[in-house]
Amino acid sequence: MAHIRPLLLGLDGFRLTANEKAFLREAPPVGFLLFARNVDTPDQTRALCEELAEFSPFGKTPFIAVDQEGGRVQRVKFGGKLPAPRAFGDWYQTHPAEALEATRLSAFLLAAQLRDVGANWLMGPLIDVGTPTTHTIIGNRTFSEDAATVVTLATEYAKGIEQGGCLRCLKHAPGHGRAVVDSHYELPIVTATREELEAQDFATFKAMAPQEDFLMTAHIRFTAIDDKPATYSPEILNMMRSDWNFNGLIMADDVGMKALPGNYVDRVRTSLAAGCDFAITALSVLKHGMAGTFFDEESFAALCREELPALDEKSTAFFASRRIPAAPSAEDVANARERLAQLWADAPVRMSYSLEL
Repeated sequence: MAHIRPLLLGLDGFRLTANEKAFLREAPPVGFLLFARNVDTPDQTRALCEELAEFSPFGKTPFIAVDQEGGRVQRVKFGGKLPAPRAFGDWYQTHPAEALEATRLSAFLLAAQLRDVGANWLMGPLIDVGTPTTHTIIGNRTFSEDAATVVTLATEYAKGIEQGGCLRCLKHAPGHGRAVVDSHYELPIVTATREELEAQDFATFKAMAPQEDFLMTAHIRFTAIDDKPATYSPEILNMMRSDWNFNGLIMADDVGMKALPGNYVDRVRTSLAAGCDFAITALSVLKHGMAGTFFDEESFAALCREELPALDEKSTAFFASRRIPAAPSAEDVANARERLAQLWADAPVRMSYSLEL
């Protein structure tokens, strides 16, 4: 198999540029990550995803990922806007059965939206445990401030993603809930004890990681464990595999976030050297707090110019053995929309969160 770059790569716009095609022909990444800057219309998005098939190192279907959580993090909205995860956590407090069903249906519809336009990898569920001081960059993206509730709801959400036809990824390991600053702009430092972290932050990952294929890291320093950000910490990354019994692949969250020190390509190298299997290179310039809106030409030029190690044999074999779940039928999607609308009509949280189907 040809040289494969250990990157989940962001793209410039609505179609591939000549420079991107040249980069991809030289050595493809493991997959692609689409943002709002890549999504205009259903037909345009499908055409972009079809273009990417030429550069799939693992067969005819490339791995195409999207941050598609619901709420303010939903890049593809052609099939409707779904609520933020906290809506289901709040709902669960009073009507658990209805909330669980709605959680699964929402994730099913989010995944089905991706499959409809050619994407197949939903970057979720987010299983960080919220706190009263969790930074708004995470905020209502968390299901709950209770770890057991997060696991219960996220398990249903994970089922919905698979039924909707997508792969998934747990994030942000080993937990982003205690961060009180935005890691897009600076490094969060968490001073909780190891015991506190084990009881809350790590608990959701330890419960769910053994059943999952992919984990995404958090760019956070946990002083009880290491003086490096988790993405750069062999001790924390090894903990994910040994203590959590995680047997899949670890991806570094977007290396363009300012929480990480070093230049762009060195951040990828450092993540890989620490034990990450591949890294997200979203190539996003941060402007006005909107990650993913503007393409980072300078960092892309650095990726084109500098050498990176190839994806290792273990990770290559792992990707080659992944099978994307079957896409749902139009009838199943219509039934899910109808049932979620019925549940939402009586939901006690409907005045606080938005659902548009």
